Amino acid sequence: MAKSTKKNKSTQHNNSIDCRDLVDISMVNEINQKLKDSLNSGQAISINISNIERIDTAGAQMLCAFYQDAKSKKIKFEWTTPSDIFLKSIEQLGLTEHLQISAAS
Repeated sequence: MAKSTKKNKSTQHNNSIDCRDLVDISMVNEINQKLKDSLNSGQAISINISNIERIDTAGAQMLCAFYQDAKSKKIKFEWTTPSDIFLKSIEQLGLTEHLQISAAS
């Protein structure tokens, strides 16, 4: 029975990371560690970007690097519905296509 429970946990578990409302240089280390831990788990990852009210270039670069790592490791990945501020910031930085993200995500 214990084996079955472990199996269910590993197949159903989804790493979910909430970026909350701020993704800037002051938060990069904290968020980046969570992203690395998620990548190392090898399980599907979901990033909640729906509440972001501020993102700077350092935060955007971190998300881009993470996205590329997940993609290269073929780890299933999804963005939650992005906030309007997130979309505008990513567009201004020219990263919309790089992150393969749109308002319909």
